[in-house]
Amino acid sequence: MVIKRLIINADDFGFSRSVTDGILYAHSAGILTSTTLMTTMPDCDRAMDLVPGYPALGLGIHLCLTQGIPRCGRMKYLVSADGQFPRQVCSLLQRLSLHRKARDEAKAEWAAQIEYALRHNLHPTHLDSHKHIHHWPVLAQVVKELAGQYQIPYIRCADEISIRSAPGLSAGYRALRFLARRFKRCIAGTELRTTDWFFGLAVTGKFSADFWLNLLNQLPTGTGEVMVHPGYYADLDTGSTRLTTQRQLELDALCEAKVMEAMNILTADQKIQRIHYGQ
Repeated sequence: MVIKRLIINADDFGFSRSVTDGILYAHSAGILTSTTLMTTMPDCDRAMDLVPGYPALGLGIHLCLTQGIPRCGRMKYLVSADGQFPRQVCSLLQRLSLHRKARDEAKAEWAAQIEYALRHNLHPTHLDSHKHIHHWPVLAQVVKELAGQYQIPYIRCADEISIRSAPGLSAGYRALRFLARRFKRCIAGTELRTTDWFFGLAVTGKFSADFWLNLLNQLPTGTGEVMVHPGYYADLDTGSTRLTTQRQLELDALCEAKVMEAMNILTADQKIQRIHYGQ
């Protein structure tokens, strides 16, 4: 009997051509099972056009308010003078706290991002967010409302588990874990659900093959999500993302022969089942 179910989700689908292509390769040639689409970024249209060719890939929405161009055309409080979202979470939170209608803009924008997928005949498997901003209380309520409205029952909760030999969490990520645990309590008793466990914060940009082998030997029971950021990086620079060459490292790890062999052995022995949120 399978007692461990594993979702391996790549963030940032549609971020750029290189990132999109890397994610699709990690699925077709590696162990990736799921991804989440950034509808505010340049390659999202092409990414959506490619999705039908990968029917086994789960696709959710990577809700965004901190990068790219809004999908909603009626933005006043959440965008900068150039019409784009501010890059820093602190700037976003400041705007949400200073402007009473900013929350309404956030809800309208996230609704537009979900509806983008629906217009492409795709019902999202789940919701998460760029820089994990849906865990902040004001936005947690928004994502709860939208998940109910669009009948998307699964939401990421980045309550990071501890893994031996993994780096410790930074102060910022420890704060995020606190918010994630609060969020998990908020959805308890509702129709919304999350995974039993989550991992990926501590090794973002450092998720090597060795870390994968270490993780596979320590997987908790139940259903868990592992967050990754694979991709090629030819069209990336540090002005658009802090993860450039690191994406190639994570892509290589997902397709590494020894990682795939270890995963195949565990799958064959019915110790692990690889799934996506839609399953």
